Amino acid sequence: TDSDHSPTPDSPQPGGPVPCAQRLESPLTGAIKRKVELDWGTEDSEYLQKVELHSEGALNEVRPDIIVYNAGTDILDGDPLGGLSISPQGIVKRDEIVFRAARRRGIPILMVTSGGYQKKTARIIADSILNLNQQGLIGEEALEEEEEGSSSLVTSVMCK
Repeated sequence: TDSDHSPTPDSPQPGGPVPCAQRLESPLTGAIKRKVELDWGTEDSEYLQKVELHSEGALNEVRPDIIVYNAGTDILDGDPLGGLSISPQGIVKRDEIVFRAARRRGIPILMVTSGGYQKKTARIIADSILNLNQQGLIGEEALEEEEEGSSSLVTSVMCK
């Protein structure tokens, strides 16, 4: 059940900052090293602003060969371990921001899902994937654009 999970030593503590680090390494391009701290209970507006700012900034600093995107859902409001208060719509928008940043630069992206300890998590992930498809960021339309030479986006979704 959702309540079977207990905090780990690395879990954020109520009232403290929630660590959110981005690190991507490539032998050809170096590493992206950014530490982004969010307060306990951070909501959509602040979170999405930081996702966009730091995704764009990181990808402007270093051009990776591929992005491995850990699309965790333990940030969802009410999750017993995540410490943030992000709405289902915020998670969908976050994924769109990340895929658009990769798409603009023609960088392939591998999305893996993780975290999320609520029963509604699977539906939110499905909604996000459907949105990415509707936006032409994954699926046949994205592959057709790649064949036309406008992008080198390759998408794969793996479920935990």
